[in-house]
Amino acid sequence: MPRSNKFRSPRYLGLDLAWAPRHSSGGAVMEADEDGVLRLKSTASLRAHEDILGWLARNRGRHGCIVAVNAPIIVENSTGQRPCDVQLHEHFARNFVDEYHVNITNASHPRTISRALQRMGFDPDPQAEGDRIIETYNQATQILLFELERPIRLKTGPVGARKDAVARFRELLVEKLDDATPPLEMSPALDALVTADLPSSNGSRVGELEEQLQATLCAYTAAYLDLRGPQACAFVGDLRDGYVLLPASRHPEGA
Repeated sequence: MPRSNKFRSPRYLGLDLAWAPRHSSGGAVMEADEDGVLRLKSTASLRAHEDILGWLARNRGRHGCIVAVNAPIIVENSTGQRPCDVQLHEHFARNFVDEYHVNITNASHPRTISRALQRMGFDPDPQAEGDRIIETYNQATQILLFELERPIRLKTGPVGARKDAVARFRELLVEKLDDATPPLEMSPALDALVTADLPSSNGSRVGELEEQLQATLCAYTAAYLDLRGPQACAFVGDLRDGYVLLPASRHPEGA
């Protein structure tokens, strides 16, 4: 039989991973078409350790997968901060990005999830071939992709203020990424996320929206790495002591 020329997109997964197992996490699945146009396929609210790993296994796909995590994945220091946390703060302090204090004590849950994924065959090296898991930091990503002076803070403050932050975040997600490179096209899953009713939402529902929006931005970062290449990303830190990968800009130089 003739060989199929059908385009097969890798899967781009975003995971807004809780730092403690008692808290919920958010997941997002994104794919690209043959022209590099991205579509959000689904989002999910995830609870237990097993839920997270099961969701990742189900959505991994057969044609490659990159998982971008909004939480630490390489943590070797028992106390204090990782060198990349210090570097990140030095660069983004003027933008009021929250300072990271990552160590084995306070980041044991994401570290455990990361190690489980590495046992499943996900490589933490962004430049590797095949399935990868990468660490990103959404507050810094907002500065770069949404072109903000300071990040929109989700998951903080009274419910009314959190609703306002969700409304602004999803407005910018659509506005800024629609004409970015790669572009994020409207899809049923994205439409459901950005039109979800806020006034009637209680605190738990707002929390789910916050996590799924964060996960969507993570999935976009995973796609950005694949479609634009590592050279278009900012890489802070190293593979030994920990790193953070960020999409450097919405558009290529000269575009």
